[in-house]
Amino acid sequence: MALCPFSVATPQAVRAALTHADLGVRPPHEPVPTLLLATPAQPLFAALVRMRDDAGHTELKAAISTALASFSDSEIYQLATRVAQSLAPGMLNAEQLTRFSYALPIGVLAELLGVAYQERTVLVDNVLDFVRCIAPGGSEQQMASGAIAAGKLHEWLRAADGPLFIRLCQHIGDRTVAIANAIGLFFQACEGTAGLLGQTLLLMQERHIAAKEGISSVLQHTPPIYSTRRFALRATELGGEPLTIGQAVLISLQTEGESFAFGYGSHRCPGAGWAQAIALSGIHHLLTLKIEPELLAHFRWRVSQNARVPEFFTAEE
Repeated sequence: MALCPFSVATPQAVRAALTHADLGVRPPHEPVPTLLLATPAQPLFAALVRMRDDAGHTELKAAISTALASFSDSEIYQLATRVAQSLAPGMLNAEQLTRFSYALPIGVLAELLGVAYQERTVLVDNVLDFVRCIAPGGSEQQMASGAIAAGKLHEWLRAADGPLFIRLCQHIGDRTVAIANAIGLFFQACEGTAGLLGQTLLLMQERHIAAKEGISSVLQHTPPIYSTRRFALRATELGGEPLTIGQAVLISLQTEGESFAFGYGSHRCPGAGWAQAIALSGIHHLLTLKIEPELLAHFRWRVSQNARVPEFFTAEE
């Protein structure tokens, strides 16, 4: 029988949960989701720094953070501008705007990792499929599609030769682990940056504020990744409440008075500057296209247990 998740939603409790020595990112009995076993996604999942709490996590996280930090926010903004111009040289419809929101962070990473140009037209779809098998709540069909996508992404990254990929290999020291975590960057960037871009557009239209102010407000009040989970690695307690081994802890990343938009503790996202630079660049490009307010009139929230991403669509007459 599954145990009910334990929820935390105050700043103190969130910090305690995200730094708790007895809580990990995966259930102790299931380090890799069962549906991913014996699929191309299994070794990728197992090697992702985001899914590890073992002795090698700290060193691997530092290596990835160092590789990302070797690019300035200004460099990322400028590259994102070029990618945005390529993705959307002219006016968009609502569905194309949604596609742009996902494709922009993926395109920036593809450029820096060195994914072959001929693969980039289908890269977005494969990343979105892969996200479904990594994020919580994926169906059996989504897990299967994501596992297939993982195999394709792995094949493309084996031939990668971009500056970010080279630096990941240098700092990590293991090409196989570097490939897995390069794919992991797509997962980390996709929904979060798309949600930041889309939500900021909506907020700018509602309040008539500048893009930077809008981004800051979204991150503070409605972070695109609004929750995360931890699991009791052994019988323990949190905030004086007992937890049974394997029990889930649902952690709100937006609390009264404080936001944890990029996480906290050892698993804090190292790409905060990248996400904001990419979203800002994308919004600035869209403003040059003078998109009509009607383009943002209709949207639905992406089906997700932890991401808040508006997906725009054209309403039927």
